[in-house]
Amino acid sequence: MTTEKKVVRVNDVDLAYVDEGEGDPVILLHGFPDSSYLWRHQIPALVEGGFRVIAPDLRGFGDSGKPQEIEAYGMQTIVNDVVALTMKLGVKRPHLVGHDWGAAIAWMYAFLMPRRIDHLAVLSVGHPGVFATPSIEQRAASWYMLFYQFPGVSEELLRRNGWRLFKEIIGRDGDHDRYLRDLARPGALTAGLNWYRANRSPAAELRPSRPFPPVLAPTLGIWGDGDKALLEEGMTGSGKFVKGPWRYERVEGAGHWLPLDAPDQVNKLLLGFLGTERPAHEERRPRRRL
Repeated sequence: MTTEKKVVRVNDVDLAYVDEGEGDPVILLHGFPDSSYLWRHQIPALVEGGFRVIAPDLRGFGDSGKPQEIEAYGMQTIVNDVVALTMKLGVKRPHLVGHDWGAAIAWMYAFLMPRRIDHLAVLSVGHPGVFATPSIEQRAASWYMLFYQFPGVSEELLRRNGWRLFKEIIGRDGDHDRYLRDLARPGALTAGLNWYRANRSPAAELRPSRPFPPVLAPTLGIWGDGDKALLEEGMTGSGKFVKGPWRYERVEGAGHWLPLDAPDQVNKLLLGFLGTERPAHEERRPRRRL
């Protein structure tokens, strides 16, 4: 994908983004350590399907700004980035599609901004309410989140010996070669790790849990049976947090990076889902009193 990115300033950070096509808007949100490039197989398919596709490099990634403070990466801040982006681009109620951290942001956006979302599709990562009390099996699978918590130390160990440890964690998955180039940019590795430090630190589990508002949007959850980082329980358990129509799809033979591992299947699922259910909130005219 060689699409030229545009840049907009929101919440004191510059966000680079792709904006293609016409029609109902779809916003694609990537995770760690990706950028909008993750969606290179989905963007043309969705554009051809009649959608306007907006894919930002979220703060800390790609060509977007990379604040170095941990507190700059709280979930609420990043949701506010997405809301501000929609407002800047004149988008009132988009479809939202997220993968990895992008899925976590999409979930939060959906239950905090129910009148500003149409359909929700989440890949690999289930509702934060499920992840708030992970099983010991899930804790073991996501051990790296704990390793990422040590500022300076994590960065040094990941870079040591030609990024050996990082390569062992990622394996041959995703855009593994591209990640090394992207994370070598000034401030990029710390910015990416700060997503985990701001939102998945052990101390975060000690905070009093608040009830999550229900997700009212029609929601599609997609999980690959080869995902080594996130277990299926995270996605299958998400339905209880969705008050709108809920659908779950298990993709055989795909790992964590579903948009890359199974692009045709993901495209088919998205095109068959977006816009097909009744939106969470339809515009209603107030009744006239006689």
